[in-house]
Amino acid sequence: MAELFVPKIIDQLSDVLVKQFGEKVNLVMGVEEEVANISSKLATIEKVLHDAERRRLKDRCVGIWLEKLEDITYEMDDVLDDWNFKIHRAKNERTRQNARLQPTLWIKVRSLIPSLCSCLKQVPVRSDIALKIKSINEKLELTLKEADQFKFITSGGIPDSQDFQRIITTSMIDESKICGRESDKVALLDQVLSKTTSQGRKRVQVISVVGAGGSGKTTLAQLLFNNDKVRNHFEVRNWICVSNPFDQKRIAKAILENAGKSSEESELDPLIQRIKETFSGKRFLLVLDDVWTEDDSKWEPFQNSLKDGAPGSVILVTTRSHRVAAVVGTTHTHQMALMSDSDCWLIMQRIAFANKSGDLCKKVERIGQKIAEKCKGLPLAAKTMGSLLRFKDTVQQWQNVLDSDIWQLEEAAVELFPHLYLSYNELSPELKRCFSYCAVFPKDHVIFAEKLIRLWIAQGYVRPRRRGERLELVGLEYFNNLAMRSFFQEIEKVEAYYGLTEHMKCKMHDIVHDFAQFLTKNECHALDGTGRNSSSERPRHLTILEEGTEEEMFSSRVVDLGRLRSFLTFSIIGRVVVPQNLFCSLKCARTLTLRYCRLAEIPAEIGRLIHLRHLDLSWNPFVTLPEAICDLYYLETLDISFCYKLSSLPEKIEGLVHLRHLFNDMTDDLRQIPQGLRKLTSLCILDRFIVRSNSDDLAILKDLNQLERLVIDIEGEVDFGSAKLGKKINMREMYLLSRFEAHFIETPSCIETMEPPPNLEELELDDYPGAQLPSWLVTKSHANNLTRLIISRPHNISSLPALWKLSSLEELKLGEAEKLECLGKEFFGVTKALHENSRDALDTLSDSESSFSTEAVAFPNLRKLHFGYFQNWTNWEDLSEDDEEVTVSIMPRLEELKISHCYELEALPHRILSKISSLKNLDIRRCDKLRDRYSDKTGDDWIKISHIPRVDIADKYY
Repeated sequence: MAELFVPKIIDQLSDVLVKQFGEKVNLVMGVEEEVANISSKLATIEKVLHDAERRRLKDRCVGIWLEKLEDITYEMDDVLDDWNFKIHRAKNERTRQNARLQPTLWIKVRSLIPSLCSCLKQVPVRSDIALKIKSINEKLELTLKEADQFKFITSGGIPDSQDFQRIITTSMIDESKICGRESDKVALLDQVLSKTTSQGRKRVQVISVVGAGGSGKTTLAQLLFNNDKVRNHFEVRNWICVSNPFDQKRIAKAILENAGKSSEESELDPLIQRIKETFSGKRFLLVLDDVWTEDDSKWEPFQNSLKDGAPGSVILVTTRSHRVAAVVGTTHTHQMALMSDSDCWLIMQRIAFANKSGDLCKKVERIGQKIAEKCKGLPLAAKTMGSLLRFKDTVQQWQNVLDSDIWQLEEAAVELFPHLYLSYNELSPELKRCFSYCAVFPKDHVIFAEKLIRLWIAQGYVRPRRRGERLELVGLEYFNNLAMRSFFQEIEKVEAYYGLTEHMKCKMHDIVHDFAQFLTKNECHALDGTGRNSSSERPRHLTILEEGTEEEMFSSRVVDLGRLRSFLTFSIIGRVVVPQNLFCSLKCARTLTLRYCRLAEIPAEIGRLIHLRHLDLSWNPFVTLPEAICDLYYLETLDISFCYKLSSLPEKIEGLVHLRHLFNDMTDDLRQIPQGLRKLTSLCILDRFIVRSNSDDLAILKDLNQLERLVIDIEGEVDFGSAKLGKKINMREMYLLSRFEAHFIETPSCIETMEPPPNLEELELDDYPGAQLPSWLVTKSHANNLTRLIISRPHNISSLPALWKLSSLEELKLGEAEKLECLGKEFFGVTKALHENSRDALDTLSDSESSFSTEAVAFPNLRKLHFGYFQNWTNWEDLSEDDEEVTVSIMPRLEELKISHCYELEALPHRILSKISSLKNLDIRRCDKLRDRYSDKTGDDWIKISHIPRVDIADKYY
């Protein structure tokens, strides 16, 4: 933690002084020397932090010293927050005073104001902050003196391998002791020995086995390396334990020595040349176990020296990182599967039951099986727990292991966590902190990447590399970096409830989560309804997991609300209790989540939580928000989604000057947006903006040019001109929901006259009222940007002739087009102009038209096409024989076609589908006539679609 915050505070100390002088607000006087001393001490401490962090887990005294330092950095961070906030408040007060005073009166009294303000306001503030700065300086002085006893190294520290020694692997293995890897072995063996590998491809194949630490990558590679078929297939087999650092000379020498060649050369170039001579023209298997480097320049010499191997040659890489797999030029990736609980139990009992009586084995078998479930499919964890249980000789001892979290078992942690620490120690201070913060989530919790990134930002863990860089993009890089190193699993994209925005979600393996808790055992605390302390005694981050009374949850003295920087609720069973003094006590909180807490009222005391960055009040029944919430100067995220009784937003909302994300979807009682919203120019996400008929509500959006995602509820004909959407170059997602009454339907749509954002990538039109889609949708600029389009309930549209021109579109979803009876082949750009087979004919079209038609490709990048709830759709027009002669490519990249609840559709367009060789998945749900026609999977109609790899026809809902 200190390794992240110390440099941040050094930067902010100078910034706040500059800001105070720049704003001409003299709040804190005479502290320049103290600030300089603090900066100097922190700079000295910064030089030894790497060594201190390295020694933290091995030396408890160093750990205590770092905890003291972290307390000081937290305190300094709070002081800087206070200082900045009071500069802002003083500046605003001065501005308001200037506005109230008449010019003549101002001339008379202006000389008195500085002294008056100084007497009434500035003296207490100056004293308060100055005293805190002095106290921090004194604490740092003591901390710096204490550091002398540890003799820290200031030159970057001793290599971490001295504390956490990597195991040097060999190719030898006792296959009789391996459980649960048969399917992995068969799949990998097939890939290594396949005909396409040995005959059909000339270049050397690179196969990467990727998985978390302890998942069995090396074991699988050993099984493969020693397989008899592999022995007979390859002329040369070579096993190298690479590990870290990636020492090119050492690895080159090892490759040569394992191949039976002497290697007296001391320079890399001759070593690489000898490798080239040794392996050229031979079919070889080279296993590079435990590869970490992501520097392609270090890998390139080896790649070049091995490229001339005989057909069928394979380089097999084991790694924890998908990024490493990409760097080495992987042609096939094998992702390690998790083991079954029964296989974990087999591994455990082989070790645990060694030299034990049969009677004890029978008594503890059921307990052991439950312990095996805690290993969550990780063979290393099973081995570790088996080794631990080997020395447990009573039923009660086994039960104690079952009742304890793995990370609390010191014997297990010593064996298990160093493997995970190796991956962790490769990370930057920012990434380390972002990973360890995930300990605040419950086990097996679904984590949404967007929300996680916002939580990281709220805690100050995400640092831009250059001024003006968007923190969310930096945070996404952090997330991807951790994911590629297997700290997250089950990563997939899911749609938001309204269909437009896709969210990336993931989970953490339980053992990885245990490791995060292990790292933060002095910072993170969880309450589970019984007040049981699951971690720290002096926590900074508090997680509420279950329901309970206030006395049950908060009577324990270990919960000091005033220290907390995170207060998070996870309603797993029922209502989460909120203590009465919460809003008065959270003096330092950056994150406050109170989802599903049945809060009927938000007290005005919430305005005291001036450090808040992230406030989640979603799914609560309160009717109003207090005006005091607008005092939250630093607030960046406000989530009030699904607060279905909320009737209004605070009138002084312009006070939330740093607000970037306003999640207010599903707040149907909220009928008006206050005018002050127009001043929130940092806003990036606005999830519901109500536009009333014949109003100028849209003018509120005029200057919100940082918007990236916008949802607009249109309640009648409005003028979009005042919103200046065409100038919002950052806008990537837009959702337009039209709530038109019947008499508006015949009126030309206001959406047609809109000037849309120029860089729009995702668009949803819901309840679209027009008879034709807006013409701007398929202009060249939007066709080149739009990747995702959803059209729901276009009540008056009977044809969709122009969408094929959307050249960048990757996903198209169409739903509830009640007037559409026939989907004509013009949907795919098959027009008379094409039949005339004349470029001259195409040239007579408009510039926009010709730019698409001359390419003769319909939906060139479309990958997903969905149709749903077309009540009257009976005919999907197929190509004719004449059309077959026309040079036109239809959806050349389509992979997925889904049709649901189209009860009257009689047949699929067989000729069209036969032209789409990329189609992998045809999914048909609740389409009665299609089911009757194709579900028996026989006959001529079935044959026409049987080339599609996966066809699923069912009556069930999605």
